[in-house]
Amino acid sequence: MPRPLSFRALLTPTLVVYLAVGLGVLLGVAGLVFKVRDGSNPAAGMVLGATGGFLFLAAGAVAHTRRPANRVGLLMVLVGAGFFAEDLQVSRTPAISTAGLLLVRASSGFAAHLLLAFPSGRLTSRVQRLLVAAAYATAFGLPSAAALFYDTRQLPDSVPNLLLVADNIQLAQAANRIEETIGAAIAVGVLVLLVRRWATASRPLRWVLAPVFVTGLVGAAATVAGGVVGSTGHPLYSAFLWVYWVAFCLLPLAFLAGVLRVRLGRTAVGDLLGRLHEPLSAADLQGLLARSLGDPSLRIGYWRPESGTFIDGDGQRLRLPEDDSQRAVWPVERDGRRVAALFHDPALREDPHHLDAVAAAAGLALDNQRLAAEVNAQLTEVRASRVRIVAAADAERRRLERDLHDGAQQRLVVARLLLRLLQERLDGTVDEQTTALLARSADGLDRAMEELRALARGIHPAILTEAGLVPALRALAEQAPLDVRLTAAAVPRLAPAVEATGYFVAAEALTNTLKYAHADQVRIDVEHADGRLRVEVTDNGIGGADITAGTAGTAGTAGTGLLGLRDRLAALDGTLTVHSPAGHGTVVRAFLPTDDPR
Repeated sequence: MPRPLSFRALLTPTLVVYLAVGLGVLLGVAGLVFKVRDGSNPAAGMVLGATGGFLFLAAGAVAHTRRPANRVGLLMVLVGAGFFAEDLQVSRTPAISTAGLLLVRASSGFAAHLLLAFPSGRLTSRVQRLLVAAAYATAFGLPSAAALFYDTRQLPDSVPNLLLVADNIQLAQAANRIEETIGAAIAVGVLVLLVRRWATASRPLRWVLAPVFVTGLVGAAATVAGGVVGSTGHPLYSAFLWVYWVAFCLLPLAFLAGVLRVRLGRTAVGDLLGRLHEPLSAADLQGLLARSLGDPSLRIGYWRPESGTFIDGDGQRLRLPEDDSQRAVWPVERDGRRVAALFHDPALREDPHHLDAVAAAAGLALDNQRLAAEVNAQLTEVRASRVRIVAAADAERRRLERDLHDGAQQRLVVARLLLRLLQERLDGTVDEQTTALLARSADGLDRAMEELRALARGIHPAILTEAGLVPALRALAEQAPLDVRLTAAAVPRLAPAVEATGYFVAAEALTNTLKYAHADQVRIDVEHADGRLRVEVTDNGIGGADITAGTAGTAGTAGTGLLGLRDRLAALDGTLTVHSPAGHGTVVRAFLPTDDPR
């Protein structure tokens, strides 16, 4: 047979909060009714006071709902209920009015507890506990002692004090003075602890405390200024009173904001744990860690043991910052291996447990991202090596072109001149057969020179190096045995590898057109805009070219030349496409980034 639940088991923290909210609402409504009947309270003060009290009840309920384990929500509700309980003394009913005399300082004890326990909901030191105990004793003990000697029948429209033992106004006033003195001492102690907490708080904690501190300081300043003015007839008194009431209404919202900020910070850590099983990019993981730690400037460096350096998510090398007042480094290890490092705001060092928890929770994800970053670094190195290979090949092409021009071609020119001189000297002295042989030799040298010049141009045209891409393409178009139209906007001198690649794309496309396309017109369009070079070759041939076929020499096939060019463009982060529907011509289009124009 199950055991019956005890009353204590039923009285959960949530039920206590709801009961306190219900009691506070009842007290608030009753206090408003009593004040309206009394008729001695200003309407504005009644409305603003009631608004502040109800806001404490509502904000406390919300804070408890969002963070049930934190007592801040309950304390906020008790402050609101205590504030309304203080108005019971205005009632015309003797029992209720007498209860109001006992609760005339009820909110002050709860307020002191709330201030010292915020934002964790716990009192963390002996001094705090002593101050709170003194605040409760002062708020509920001394008013009870004063009520024993306070005869309310001396007041106009008085209501009997049911606790009256003896009419002794001196004792009642002495109790009130003691209460005020102890209350002031407690207030000073609370203020000192709050100032100390602010001075020693980390940046995230100050971010939580700021709304309460700012609102409280404004309200306190308005109270002090009103006390200095000291008269309800002074023109500034009403202004200070309004500032106080507005600050009082905003104070529960400030507490709620602080509670939610603490919860959101911890929720961010929870979100981190909840999202670590999802596939995250390096940027997503960095953003998630930044939100978890409350540091938008957070950066992640992934350890690369091969080079002994840190790299970012894209594989780029990072310089390890100095661990000083400007930047701090938190190492991340997994299974005894260095995985990464968090480059963060030095203020986070004040909460090392939080940093360690976040780093430990994200260790596996950081290790995975380290591997991805290392792959990116390797790809970057491969891409850089391909660029270097392309540059080296272009340099070798230019060297061969110069060697052919300055070496073999010049020797052929000299041999041709010598042969012509020999023809002139032997003119008329040899037979016709010898003369014909000399003429054929001279013509052969001429053809060899032309073929050598064509070979040099194919390897790397000198005009490309000397004048640039557009003049080289113009020369290419003029030498073609069909109608080639060149359209080129203003193209600046670009990096040698870019200019050479653009030229070879046009040359290879034109060669394929001559061999396979059966075209009679070709258009070459060159454009440089937004950091990109576009080279487009269009013919009106039979189409059907296929860059992926990989076989040359058959009609309708782009051949291996464009395949090689596609690889060359990929090394420079460019793209090459071929659009060649059967019977509708061919369009070869290349795009190249030009971030480093000369």
